[in-house]
Amino acid sequence: MQKINAKYFVCKRQIGVVGLFFVIIILCYSKAVSAQYDSLNVRSDVYPNGGNLNHAIDSVSQTGRLSKTIFCLQPNSIYILTATIHIPQGEHLTIVAPPPGNTPETSPPQILWTASPHIDKRYIFNCFGDISLKNIWLYYADTNGKQIHSTLQIQDDSVANKNGKGEIGYFEGIIFDYSGCPENGSGAVGIAAKHFRGSFKNCYFRNCVDSHLTYFGRAISFPYDEQGWHIDSLYFENCTFANLGYVYLQQKGNYADQVLFNHCTFFNIIMPSLGSGWWYELSITNSIWVNTAMYGDIPYLHDFGFETQSGTIQIDRVAHFGFDVPFNDHDRRILFAYNAYFMEPWLIDWMSSNPYSTSCRQRNQPLLIPVPQPMLNDKSRAFFESPEFPLINRVCVYEEIDPCFKNPPTNFEALKTFLYFKWSSEQDTNWAYNPAASTQRLWPLPEDLSYTNQFILTAGMGGFPLGDLYHWFPEEYYNWKGQQTNENERISTWLTTGHDTGTARNESTGCNNSGLCFFLQQNYPNPLNATTQITYSIPKNDHVSLRLYNVRGEEVAKLFDGFQMAGRYKIIFDASFLANGIYVYQLRTNHGLASRRLVLLK
Repeated sequence: MQKINAKYFVCKRQIGVVGLFFVIIILCYSKAVSAQYDSLNVRSDVYPNGGNLNHAIDSVSQTGRLSKTIFCLQPNSIYILTATIHIPQGEHLTIVAPPPGNTPETSPPQILWTASPHIDKRYIFNCFGDISLKNIWLYYADTNGKQIHSTLQIQDDSVANKNGKGEIGYFEGIIFDYSGCPENGSGAVGIAAKHFRGSFKNCYFRNCVDSHLTYFGRAISFPYDEQGWHIDSLYFENCTFANLGYVYLQQKGNYADQVLFNHCTFFNIIMPSLGSGWWYELSITNSIWVNTAMYGDIPYLHDFGFETQSGTIQIDRVAHFGFDVPFNDHDRRILFAYNAYFMEPWLIDWMSSNPYSTSCRQRNQPLLIPVPQPMLNDKSRAFFESPEFPLINRVCVYEEIDPCFKNPPTNFEALKTFLYFKWSSEQDTNWAYNPAASTQRLWPLPEDLSYTNQFILTAGMGGFPLGDLYHWFPEEYYNWKGQQTNENERISTWLTTGHDTGTARNESTGCNNSGLCFFLQQNYPNPLNATTQITYSIPKNDHVSLRLYNVRGEEVAKLFDGFQMAGRYKIIFDASFLANGIYVYQLRTNHGLASRRLVLLK
């Protein structure tokens, strides 16, 4: 075992400032704080033998130095668990590995279960203390590829609650892979604590699916039938959620004070991604949602109290929560900005044409046929559109624009079958995308959620692509890191005050002394059947570009491109040469950028 200085800890490579921040935060609450850590290199297991990681952690724990030891795992290796890893109350477990590369030899180390029976596998980690993981592949299966319904469980720490620290989990570069619905009905990470603070950066929740029709794998969740738990804060940055039942599920009156998503990709989510409207502080920015709420809306159920939900987020009145909270509707802060939502045509078609829907149509029961959920339902839109709630804001949201993913992780036939069973016969089936890739530890993984839509590629704050940059746009990610602090400060101020300190598209980006502002007005008429009028203003002399794009991000018309003096302008656009559909027109100058949607119906 080697002693190292915390500030310069390396496990072949540097751990990172944010990761160390979480480590040091934990240690600051210890009675004795040391500037020295032990690093322990843990040897890979050799199949079928396992237990090296269990043994290493148990041995250090017995010496009383668990919180001061950093366990280093080897790339391109496996660690086969022979028992749950327990973190005692007041302790802190840190496991790290080098950043993964683009070759099999640089794949992240994989932690998975032994195939041996008669072992309690309910928890991969049972955390009565705190946990930090970096660059690890958590595979919720055994060495035979059989899905194990385990969870990484955050348990309540009464001492941490009393001293104000709460329970802390820091996760960076983690693949949460093939997590089903665990025995307690929580998620890949289950929260049974009163003051959890979780940070998830550059994480990939992959195939959190469950074959049972009434169970849904989810990324983060409270246990199904427990009350009294609470989350202080959840932060997700550059994370991908692909093939899940839910992303974050609040239930039984358990909720979070603050939930933040920035640059995240949501793809193939069966139910509403964020499974309640109980928000106090919620920020979702620079993110992309495709095929979320795939179960759809069943109009027949409206008569029984089931409302149309949202494909992204929904907001309920505090009076409708059904439990007491220390805030009212006017205290709430919600920011939904720079986000895109799309449902792929195959899914919309399957909702209508699957055998169940065909049968409903033949029986003259059209209200039983599922239909797509909207990006935002009416009650959620009402919050954003009402002047009564200045701290609830929606800006720069784009609907029905296809990102054109390069190689999306969709197991079409299995997913169609699962949805059909969910709507009809209540049979079970596994709809995971290529789980064999995880068993075989294929690296890089076969899917690719980068995209080619030119509009969405620059639709984020600062002109960055929407969605997860770390996994799908690595070059853009490193450019984005250079302005990350400023962007986070902008989002935080916007969420707290209701005012954007940056330049929000679709809103004024500055006015001159005469009161002339940068503004792009909604075209009129809209929808149009031939011609429409587009009006805009610019506050200073500038080069101006006004272009029209289809839903695939392809430019279909150049309405203007040249120099203009400060002023108001009006363009009459003849769209008769275009096919019916949805288009986006974009106004760009050297000092502003704005976009709006145009619908053509001949």
